[in-house]
This record gives sequence, C-alpha cells and structure tokens, in this order.
Amino acid sequence: MKIIGQLLMWSGFLGGAFCAVLRTGPPEGAASESGWSTIPWPWYLVSVSVGVVGVILLRLAAAKDKQDDGMTEFEYSTVQRSLEEVSTVVARMCSQAVSDPRVIVSVIDNECVEPLADFANARQALVKRFGMTIYADVMTEFASAERFLNRAWSAAADGYVDEVETCLNRANSHLASTRQIIGAADLQAG
Repeated sequence: MKIIGQLLMWSGFLGGAFCAVLRTGPPEGAASESGWSTIPWPWYLVSVSVGVVGVILLRLAAAKDKQDDGMTEFEYSTVQRSLEEVSTVVARMCSQAVSDPRVIVSVIDNECVEPLADFANARQALVKRFGMTIYADVMTEFASAERFLNRAWSAAADGYVDEVETCLNRANSHLASTRQIIGAADLQAG
C-alpha cells in the first residue's frame, strides 16, 4: 500500500505541476486576461485528486504500521511469558522423581498445553522483531521441546517412567536453548 500511495502522490504532484505550467491559452503575442485561464482545470483537478488519494493511502499505511508495532510488542511479550511458563513447569518436572506417570500426564495437560499454544499463536512476532534466521532457530528448538513433551506425555500415559524422564530432560534442554537464542537476539536488537 505504501508503494501505491507513493506512486499516486508523486503522479498527482507531477501531473498538477505539469498542468500549472502548460500553456494552452491564446497564441503568443495575443493579450490574455490572466495566467489562470491557461491552466487546463479538469486535468489539474484530476491530478490533485490522484495526489490526495496517494496521501490518504500513505497515512493509512502509517497507521497500520503503528498498529502492527503495538501488536508485535504484545505478541512478543506473549512469546516470552509462554516460554517462561513452559520452561518453569518442565524444569519443575525434571527436578522431581517420576513416581506416578499419571501426574506427568496431568501436569502437561493442565500447565503446558495453553502456554505452548500461546507461544505458537504469537510466533510471528519473532519474524517481525528478529527476522527469519532467528525465527527459524527459535522455532527449531521450540518445536523439538514440544515434540519431546508430547513423547513424555505418551510415555507417561503408557507407564514408561525411564522414557518420561529422558524426554522431559531433552525438552528442558531444548527450552533452555530457545531462551538462550531469544536472549542473545534481544541483546543484539537492543
């Protein structure tokens, strides 16, 4: 929308300027009542209208960018909060011995599903804030953590305690890597 707005604004400006200097009045040497009579007013008004539409489009684009910046900050705070919540829960599960696998299933269902979904829903803020390379690095680690949490849930549902502990530790490791990548990117950006 910015490009179209710029094109329309400059086309209107240049068209209006051309119309203002165009001499279509009486032949040279003949007396003219005023310089205003030499301006082709219909073309001038069309040019001005095109320029005004361009300015309106530029203002709309600027307002949308400002709104997007606010939304990006909100989404980024959601990413940070969600990552911290999941990391805290997984670290807590890793620090406790798994005596009853049903507890792990319950904890993952009740405490991890929502923050994982929130992170995934707000992940586009990472692209806007850091670019595709950081986004890819973060999502690779985050997706691995999520995958190991799913495996821990399945192993817990089936009663495989050793597999639960292994998967939780790997999920915790991937979440730590995710936090590290985002932290380093924040330092570079700020």
